[in-house]
Amino acid sequence: MPMSLSHPINPSENRLARPRAALLLLAMVFGAFITPPQAAQGQSAASAPQRPPACTTEPERHRFDFWLGEWDVTTQGGAPVGSSVIQSVSRGCALLENWTGRGGGQGKSLNAYNPRLHQWQQFWIGADGGVTEYRSSRVDGPSLVFLVNDSTGSIPAARLTFTPIDSATVRQHSETTPDGGKSWVTQYDFYYHRRSASGAGAGNGMN
Repeated sequence: MPMSLSHPINPSENRLARPRAALLLLAMVFGAFITPPQAAQGQSAASAPQRPPACTTEPERHRFDFWLGEWDVTTQGGAPVGSSVIQSVSRGCALLENWTGRGGGQGKSLNAYNPRLHQWQQFWIGADGGVTEYRSSRVDGPSLVFLVNDSTGSIPAARLTFTPIDSATVRQHSETTPDGGKSWVTQYDFYYHRRSASGAGAGNGMN
């Protein structure tokens, strides 16, 4: 015969009811003192002081900030050749170029200071599939000069110079050399004209 679960005095009361209630009470008491690991981690993260992004405190990372903004691009004589939007990305650690040529060509470049090599670098990719890697650089007064070497890595092959003319104008001068840097031939010589004061702020919208 199965054991009866009814209370011997009060048949309406189940024998397991009180133990279950006691266990539930204990669980509620201990639960109040136990913090889940995820919650503890969240509380630690919330209480920890927030550090500013590393790149915001390193001046060299901002050497190229004069290029940020929205630009109309012309030749030295004023003929329109395209437009470009330069944005600050990766929390201020890089610049993203968004180029649109007057003839419909497009391209982008990622520009950043490499602290391991102590060099500014640019990686360009055009809509035609063309790729140019400027793996080294040098500073020439106010100008930042990106460099491409030949296959040996030691002989100059091309250079791209950015010079701030004033707060609203930047010159971009692309050159190649047929003789290892003894002479240089201009590929293009463009002038960037800032569209407006608000255009500079638009370049900072993708951190």
